[in-house]
This record gives sequence, C-alpha cells and structure tokens, in this order.
Amino acid sequence: MRSWIVLGLLGLAVWAQTGETEPRSAVYYYSMRQVLVLAGEEPAPGDRVEVVDLIGRRVAVLPVGATSPAEVSLPALPEGLYYARWIAENGRIRAVRRFSVQR
Repeated sequence: MRSWIVLGLLGLAVWAQTGETEPRSAVYYYSMRQVLVLAGEEPAPGDRVEVVDLIGRRVAVLPVGATSPAEVSLPALPEGLYYARWIAENGRIRAVRRFSVQR
C-alpha cells in the first residue's frame, strides 16, 4: 500500500492507495452495426444489458449471449437518446453508456 502525507496551509491530509484496483467495465455503442460492445471485465453468463429511454422506461432487456459475449445486438429502436446499463447477475451495475439512434 502506498500512502502520501501532504502538509498544507489548511492542515494535514493523508491519502492511501491500495495496490488492488477493481477492474473497469465499459459499454460502447457501435452505430454502423447497431450493437453494444462490452469492454473490460469478462461478461458472466447471468449478466444482462438494459436499454432505458430518457424518461426511464425500460425499452429492452438483453441477455449477454454465449456465442459473442462482448457484443449485444440491439432491437430496432426508434430515433432518440437511450441509456444502456450493463448489470451483473448479482444486480450490481457494471457500466452505463448514453447513446443516440439516428436513421
């Protein structure tokens, strides 16, 4: 564990950083093929991707496929702005991405 002590005008500050970091996950929208690409951690079989519109209505719930776990095909969505949430099987949100569908 690395730690730093900084003495400043306002007092003493101590920062600590552990060597273990939680892996980062991300969701990217590939508009040409209309797929969501899951990056970072390896998706688990029980993971799912929820697509939500700007009002908060759930538009689609897509399971992460076993054949291509890094890509999730989107259904035909009308034009607009959406949020994709990658949710683990235990209910934890792993990543969120805002994307727009344009025709």
